[in-house]
Amino acid sequence: MSATCSPPPTRPAAAATPPSWVGWRGSGRILLIDDDASIRTAVARSVAKLGFTVEDLPDGRQALARFEADPGRYALVILDFKLPGMDGAEVAGRLRGIMPDVRLVFMSGLSRQEALDELDGLGTAGFLQKPFTLSGLVTELRSALDA
Repeated sequence: MSATCSPPPTRPAAAATPPSWVGWRGSGRILLIDDDASIRTAVARSVAKLGFTVEDLPDGRQALARFEADPGRYALVILDFKLPGMDGAEVAGRLRGIMPDVRLVFMSGLSRQEALDELDGLGTAGFLQKPFTLSGLVTELRSALDA
């Protein structure tokens, strides 16, 4: 007589705990500066889905003019580290000259340490290493806005 094996009893799957950022919503206007149209579009859509109004521009000179017209309207500025004509560090310095407590979140293909070494003294509120996830974006936005 041969014995048959039956599979072990199945257990109900444990309910997955959603990440802490799921359901998080923000508000206010964000100025987004990146020369890559596809990145600008993707980030703007993600940020808008989180509840923000987004103004996106391809270069630092346009962004400075827009910011200078009404600096108090922006809750946060997200900018690329490498921009044509005027790099992100220069844009950040000029933004700080207009509004010293402006919240800045940088994006870059550089490593976090490389970028932060170059941004020393600019008082960045956050950093996103490209490519980044929605989770990473939300984490940096929350941190910058809570600071």
